[in-house]
Amino acid sequence: MCWLALVSWLWWTHTFWRDEVRAFSLALSGSNYAEMLRNVHGEGHPALWYLILRGAHDLFPYREVLPIAGAVFGIAAMAVVAFLSPFRFVTIGLILFSGYGAFEYIVIARNYGIAALVMFALAALYERVRNTLWLGLILAVLCNTNVPSCILAAAFLLFRFVEMLTDEMRPKARDWLIFAANAGLAAIGALLCFLTVYPTFNDAAVSTNFSDLGPAQIVAALFDTRKGFSHLLLGPAVLAIGCLTFVRKPAALFAAAAGFLALKLFFYFVYESFYRHEILLVVFLLSLVWMTANGAGGTWPQRRWMRIDVVGIWAFTALLFVHTIALVKPVTEQMKGKPYSHSADVAELLQQPALAGAIVMGDPDTMLEPLPYYVDNPLWMLREQRFGKVVRLTENARRELTLDDVLADADRLHRQTGRPIVFLSHLRLRTDKPQRTFVMFHDATTVTPDSVKRFAASTRHIASLRGLELGDESYDVYVYPR
Repeated sequence: MCWLALVSWLWWTHTFWRDEVRAFSLALSGSNYAEMLRNVHGEGHPALWYLILRGAHDLFPYREVLPIAGAVFGIAAMAVVAFLSPFRFVTIGLILFSGYGAFEYIVIARNYGIAALVMFALAALYERVRNTLWLGLILAVLCNTNVPSCILAAAFLLFRFVEMLTDEMRPKARDWLIFAANAGLAAIGALLCFLTVYPTFNDAAVSTNFSDLGPAQIVAALFDTRKGFSHLLLGPAVLAIGCLTFVRKPAALFAAAAGFLALKLFFYFVYESFYRHEILLVVFLLSLVWMTANGAGGTWPQRRWMRIDVVGIWAFTALLFVHTIALVKPVTEQMKGKPYSHSADVAELLQQPALAGAIVMGDPDTMLEPLPYYVDNPLWMLREQRFGKVVRLTENARRELTLDDVLADADRLHRQTGRPIVFLSHLRLRTDKPQRTFVMFHDATTVTPDSVKRFAASTRHIASLRGLELGDESYDVYVYPR
């Protein structure tokens, strides 16, 4: 009840940021499901979350289906842990009152809570489904929650494979046929994910390390501390040591090591990771602990060296403990009245009569993406030179901008439509600084003292929405013409 009260308060007061509303905008795009699926092709996420949002909105045509859908899956995942897991009371508390268990996978309305629910549900059902086709179907669903979970689905398959090899009861031919069928079902799920995600139109978001793939780079990636699990408290080294928890169970040890190494390389060479991506491995490891506690995981022929699992258990316990500290930040920021995003504040400004029907621009363009949840104002993408609700992080756009380019677009749009132009500047525009070039989300903006003076002479500053500690959607708000 304490946990539900805390989560409800955080959920009710949460202000939506761009990635949450971006998925919602894509889910509602197109006149039917086929057009929507074409629109999300290449976005970087499989279709499951978009289908859930579209279906929920068709049944209940209100914007609130976005936060409700996110909370339902996250709360269900934590309920499975609380009521079905074999963990001790303290461990359950560490999971629930964590940065992911009470905020990231519940309050933030995204697709990662679905992955947590699927993995915990698989752990709860594993004894019943491991030798049935349900295992493959569950893994196929997991593949379509998000791209990193495809890797974890493969690690679950590896767990089952090693378990069969090291089981005291030798598997029969029928057991291997079922395993092959499950591998095929999981592969179909991964293929559906791949066909939805690739080729990506967000080519500017792909890691620059991908072109340097080679043996030396792979070794460097494994020891790199900046990309891949750098957002987890205590870092990748403690996470790797935590895998020693499973030395007594060969299937879990191989699966944990494979999942860690594969995700470390994926986050280095393909897509940069953040907390929401990295914590998926912690959820996966918790699922392995759950499964091995129920007797799964196979056995070694000899066990003399297995006391080193104590080191892994302490490391993993420390990892769980510090992620309860990760919950302190969102709680304290909310108590201070600091939102996760200033998008709702911009929406309130746009309700002023003088700004009725204003066209909104921003630099970077991504600052505009949460606004469709709150207002219907047209959004102009400076880099792509078009109206829209979703930014394409593509190389085929204006990669370099100046304030004079912003003014030119504002003037042209104002003359064409007669509407005021609202501009959100993530940069602080100052005349007492020399010429500077800022790179934000792979795009560059050059600012000079003279361009700032021209911009100030043509616009009116109406708000400074800054001071965020968690999110990055903070900016100064200007209106054109002055």
